[in-house]
Amino acid sequence: MKSMAFCVVAALVLVTACGGPAEITTAPVSAGRRPTAIIADGAHGTGNAHFFFLPPLVAAPSFNGTFDPSLAGFLTVDVCRVNGNSCLSPSIISFTASGDPASETVRLDATAEKYIVNWDTRATMLDPAQTYRIRVSVVGLSIGYADVDVVESASQLKNVATGELVGLVDGRTLPIKFRIEKDPFITAHVMRSQGSSASQVIVVLQRDFGLDAQMSATILFAESYAGVEVGAALQSVYQQTSAQVAGILKFVGYSVTEVTHALNVVFHESVGAVAQILKSVGFDPSAIARGLHVEFQLVARDVAQILKDLSFDPGVVAQVLQVEFQLVAKDIARLLKDVGFDPTAIAQVLHVKFNLLAGDVTQIFKDLGIDAAGIMRALHLEFQLLPAQAARLLHDLLFDPGAVARGLRTEFQLLDFEVARILNEVLFHPEDIARALHAEFQLLERDVGKILNDIGIDPSGIARALHVEFALVARDVGQILKDLGVDPSGILRAVHGELQVLAADGAQLLKDVGFDPSGIAGALRAEYQLGPLDAAQILKNIGYGIDAITAALGSAFALGIEAIGEILAAIGF
Repeated sequence: MKSMAFCVVAALVLVTACGGPAEITTAPVSAGRRPTAIIADGAHGTGNAHFFFLPPLVAAPSFNGTFDPSLAGFLTVDVCRVNGNSCLSPSIISFTASGDPASETVRLDATAEKYIVNWDTRATMLDPAQTYRIRVSVVGLSIGYADVDVVESASQLKNVATGELVGLVDGRTLPIKFRIEKDPFITAHVMRSQGSSASQVIVVLQRDFGLDAQMSATILFAESYAGVEVGAALQSVYQQTSAQVAGILKFVGYSVTEVTHALNVVFHESVGAVAQILKSVGFDPSAIARGLHVEFQLVARDVAQILKDLSFDPGVVAQVLQVEFQLVAKDIARLLKDVGFDPTAIAQVLHVKFNLLAGDVTQIFKDLGIDAAGIMRALHLEFQLLPAQAARLLHDLLFDPGAVARGLRTEFQLLDFEVARILNEVLFHPEDIARALHAEFQLLERDVGKILNDIGIDPSGIARALHVEFALVARDVGQILKDLGVDPSGILRAVHGELQVLAADGAQLLKDVGFDPSGIAGALRAEYQLGPLDAAQILKNIGYGIDAITAALGSAFALGIEAIGEILAAIGF
């Protein structure tokens, strides 16, 4: 077999084909053929701080910890090929506390406070072009390793890229010696492998190593103990409160569902208390929702209420509901309303988060039963809509005109005339406007009639509105129209068209409200297309004499004396 040598970071061991371990020598070398190998132990700043390789692999290290003699049955030393900085599987050789011959088992030297195993290199085919790694592990937990370069002869040691070489001449067996001191991570790992509970491990960590609650939890997390087990152990051993346990569990890496489960099972906290604790230890709203949803099987509304009670803003609550429960905009808006967020805040969520337009928001709000005033306020503040723009949206969605009037009055501080003008502008019917003015501003019929007239409603529309809203009879309608300056023809047109008043009744109405015979005759002619004979008959029937009728016929029909005389005779004068 060719002579070979091994270089371990700052040390090299040379193995040849005959004999046992030989004399150790050291020699400085120049830069070598492969990158400098790596060693990981407590003396070299990497690896476990309580693990140390010993000579002949390295120079004697300094240490001051307490040796742990209890690990022989849990140790494995193996050698693997290195690719980059990773081991290739499978290992080329592996040693444990059992096996044959005894020299190739991992053994405890209690007097020297070390562990040792001899590697007979004849059992493996080593490649001088390959770097190898000696690894030490405790029940699968790697605690240190040393990389080894192989050379064919002692003369090639100068080509190995190390700063110091330790030569082992004429040897064919490499003694692998190392020291392991008492270490909380190793102890916990061994106890875990033996089935110890989290509480049993924590007792040892506190008693033997003086670890605080957080450090103990960190180790248990690394050992994959469930959060609820760790929480119970922290409570029983360290007397930690629910909030302290939650903070520690989160800090060491447990998920929100595990923390929530611990708070529920170990501390029997209420849902609200759990949510408050989760927030206080720094979980974000989505995580809180997730924990509550999974642990307590809460529905979306309950989660939304809790998040609101925790003072999260509606945008955050909406985001959580969308992600955790896959809800759409309308469903989210309903929940936000149900838990007490105001329409303006909900409108902002729908606008900003879901990119909904004012009309879409208005439709959703109507479907949710939000009143017109609330919608008006939301449209005003979130979309900067003008009064008429907001009113038009509500009109198009068939909102009651009284509700629209209330919204205009409440949100925009509009007076009755301005409200009526906008209602008319967005095409509410006159009777709807009258109803809104009556209900919202407590206006009487004359004031309503005047406003309708002032905003441009024609006499027929006014007549219909007053009749429908105030149940006014034709005479009362006629009087109001006259007071508004409507001429006799306009009044008859209104009461005829809207109240189905016939000619004779219309003439009487005009007389009752104070119009003269000439005006009445002209109105009869204009609205009912009556001739002079019929007009004269009606005037006679409502009590006018020859002189009044003569003047009316002359004025309204431009008749001469002879024609008027014939008509008067015909009607019985």
